[in-house]
Amino acid sequence: MRKTIITLVIIALVWIGYIAWPLYELGVMVRAIDERDLATVARHVNFDRVRVSLTEQVVAAYMRRSGIKPNLLAEQAVAGISILNPIVNKLVSPKALSDFLAAGWPVAIAPNPPPGTLGINQKTLGTAWQIFGASNYGIGRFGVSAPMELPPPNRFRLEFQLLAWRWQLARVILPENIQNLLADELIKAIRDGR
Repeated sequence: MRKTIITLVIIALVWIGYIAWPLYELGVMVRAIDERDLATVARHVNFDRVRVSLTEQVVAAYMRRSGIKPNLLAEQAVAGISILNPIVNKLVSPKALSDFLAAGWPVAIAPNPPPGTLGINQKTLGTAWQIFGASNYGIGRFGVSAPMELPPPNRFRLEFQLLAWRWQLARVILPENIQNLLADELIKAIRDGR
């Protein structure tokens, strides 16, 4: 009986640690964004995966906005265009991503955010209970939506993955209005031959 209790206590402690660990890393990353500590931001973000995530969203929004019917060839052609285009690349650096998340708007692309735009910072991230309620866990992954003060469709979805025993931001799912803005910028860039 005693071994069973000890085993259950160890399992409970491991489970609590697994739940708290990504929350702690999220807090460290948001604090680094607030303090403009770009070295810490760089350690907590997998920029290659974030670039792919943003590219996929911009491609999907581009196809939706330009009226292209989705098919594999069209998606590959648009993905090639968007990868070569600096729209996504303007957002994927420690400074640009920090500015983007802090402002809640892609200031590197459209410098004037609309009124009521909220970014992610220590105040808007929410309490530990709010973060836990807005998150989901899986094996080696953790996702949370923020800022808490916005309705869920207007929030960013931050998805972390456990990579080399570190929680790193691997995807940033954008609200639809920002996806549309980036797609419109891509349409302009293609039209203007940039």
